[in-house]
Amino acid sequence: METIERNQLTAIAKILVSPTHAMTLEEPFATLMKNKDTVRPALFKFADKWSKATSPMAASALWEDFKKLISLYADLGFVLIEGTSITNIPSFYAEINRVYMAGENWKIGSLDGFDDLLYGGFGILQQAKKQTIIWRDIDHSRTALGVATTRSYYLEKLTANATFNQAYFQQKLADLQAGKGQTYFDIVSEIIQSHPKIDWIY
Repeated sequence: METIERNQLTAIAKILVSPTHAMTLEEPFATLMKNKDTVRPALFKFADKWSKATSPMAASALWEDFKKLISLYADLGFVLIEGTSITNIPSFYAEINRVYMAGENWKIGSLDGFDDLLYGGFGILQQAKKQTIIWRDIDHSRTALGVATTRSYYLEKLTANATFNQAYFQQKLADLQAGKGQTYFDIVSEIIQSHPKIDWIY
């Protein structure tokens, strides 16, 4: 039944983060309810509650219920990233650590660390067979980790006391300013897409 559970939660996530998605919530709700005897009780209760809502669904309340539901079952492999919580690079890692590293006594703080995290083996999804990143309000994150933030990031690497490869970051900065370089968000996106076993919903 795990496949049914993952499939329906994926369908719900796509609708919640993209209101223009062609599918309606009634379909995944109906599938979960039809499989009442085999899906986890909390999934059935969630579907039953929201399928019976007589007033227009409050998006924020539905989202909060969905977040709680996902948090109950880390083994299903879902994480929910709140894009509006990301305003710069430190807050990006704060959000990643909030959703992945709860309970760990160390934190992720670099692109290499983020890449390692997605391979699994540590963090809340270490027992999950598959991973799905659900990224809400991704346009906010894309802007926050855009050209201005990336330029500051490269300039920091080029300070007089920095021990980084100066020529490398000079070229990265020049490419960015010429409009042909990657932003920090582009690099994050590239890392996620380099992991074929990870689904990305946004």
